[in-house]
Amino acid sequence: MRSESLHAILPVLILVGLGLAIFAAAESVDPALRGFCSVSPFFSCAKVDRSGHTTTFGVPDWSIGIAGFVLLFALDVLVYRAGRGRWLDALTLVSGVGLAFSFYWASVELFVIRAFCLVCFGTYLANVAVLTVALLLRRAPAPERPAAAPGDGTAA
Repeated sequence: MRSESLHAILPVLILVGLGLAIFAAAESVDPALRGFCSVSPFFSCAKVDRSGHTTTFGVPDWSIGIAGFVLLFALDVLVYRAGRGRWLDALTLVSGVGLAFSFYWASVELFVIRAFCLVCFGTYLANVAVLTVALLLRRAPAPERPAAAPGDGTAA
């Protein structure tokens, strides 16, 4: 896949994850929204949200998700504007840390709460997709930059 295509996909995936994380926050504030993804006793956002196991280090899990996706979006803008290198490294690292959080939260849902939040699962999948695209972007050929025109002041 070409770098340009990967660059086009990445912000969409990040914004999907951000939207789902914001919806998870809204579910915590408005209990009526929990019914949206409470389709059975096991697939139940309400059961997960009411469990008392939805904070990490005293911080609501949804806020960590929102912050992570906002950071990923900012890093993606820097990757797009400045090219690869350290910004792509940072984006890949942040997404990898997000994946570790996702595995932890999913295991708490499955083994402690014994219920699974579909909205949360959507954020986990979005993060997996972001990390996958970031890794593909690292391997894809760099986009060709137009050569500097004579006399435009960019030549050394």
